[in-house]
Amino acid sequence: MVVSLYVYLNKVFLALGSNVGNWKLNFNECLRELQKIGEIGSIGNIYISKPYGYKEQNNFYNTAIKFHTSSSPIKLLNEFKLIEKKLHKNKLIKNGPRRIDIDIIFFNSLKINHGNLVIPHPRAANRDFVIFPLCDIDPYFKHPVEKKSLKKLKGEIKD
Repeated sequence: MVVSLYVYLNKVFLALGSNVGNWKLNFNECLRELQKIGEIGSIGNIYISKPYGYKEQNNFYNTAIKFHTSSSPIKLLNEFKLIEKKLHKNKLIKNGPRRIDIDIIFFNSLKINHGNLVIPHPRAANRDFVIFPLCDIDPYFKHPVEKKSLKKLKGEIKD
């Protein structure tokens, strides 16, 4: 009898973004690093979005990942910060150009507000570049705060 390890691991939804350098290379390097700390379950389609906040920069390439890990939310955040640093995130300007950006959107169905870690990501439900690729992965996952499926949230996003 084969038992999936996913039963014993945390299910985490991540958003990735890049607008500096070669986004394909940036995503591939990021995926290689993520595989060192967990299992990649599935990856959403790539979406191009206009910059948010700081406008004088290139468009972003975005995707989402279903990720399985035994790490705690805080440990995972710290591991992602190390990956971003290793891949030269380039966080000089708030909402500015990034070689890679990794955000934890959901961690199982937990609600966490601890220092610089807020899960679910507080603005995820209103951002098409987050909800659309998440919906590609698991349209019926229910947002723990909004109490709506990703598919429903996608339908509510305004242009």
